[in-house]
Amino acid sequence: MLQRLACSLLFCTSVFGQAGNPTIISEVKQNYLRTKDLILRAADKMPEDSYGMKTTPQVRTYAQLLTHIAQGQQMICGGIFNQPGRADIAKSSKADVIAELKKSFEICDRAYDFLSEGNMGIVGGSEFMGGTMVGRLYANVIHDNEMYGTMVVYLRIRGLVPPSSERNTRY
Repeated sequence: MLQRLACSLLFCTSVFGQAGNPTIISEVKQNYLRTKDLILRAADKMPEDSYGMKTTPQVRTYAQLLTHIAQGQQMICGGIFNQPGRADIAKSSKADVIAELKKSFEICDRAYDFLSEGNMGIVGGSEFMGGTMVGRLYANVIHDNEMYGTMVVYLRIRGLVPPSSERNTRY
C-alpha cells in the first residue's frame, strides 16, 4: 500500500511538475511516455512466432500492427520538423519490427522534447495531420493508445497478460 502511494506521488510530481500545477504540455508528454512504455513492453512480450498472427483474416498481423504504429509516428512526429518519414512496413521479424518501432519513438522523443508553452500553438502539417503542434502530438498519443488496445487483443489470444494489466503495473 505504501509503495503504491509513493508511486502515485512520483507520478503526480512528474506530471504536474515542481509547482504542482498541471499543464497541457506536461500531460501530453506524460501520456506519450506511458503509452510508449506499454507499446514497447507489449512488442517485446509477444513471441517471435506470433508476429505473423492475425486475429481475423481481415486485419493486420501483429508485425503489421507495430509497423503501422511506426509509420504513423514517423509521419506525425517527423512532420513537426517538416520531415515526415516512412517506416519500412514490410518488416516482419520481431527484431526488425522492434528496431523500426524504436526508430519511430526516437523521432517522437525529439518532437515531444521540442514541444513547449512557446510553440504549442504553432500551426503546421496538412489535412488530417494538420493543426497546432500540441494537437498533432496529442493525436499521436490517441492513435498509439488505439493501437495498444488492439495489441492487447493479440496478447490475450496468445494467453499473455498485457503490460497494462500486469499485477505490479506502474500505472
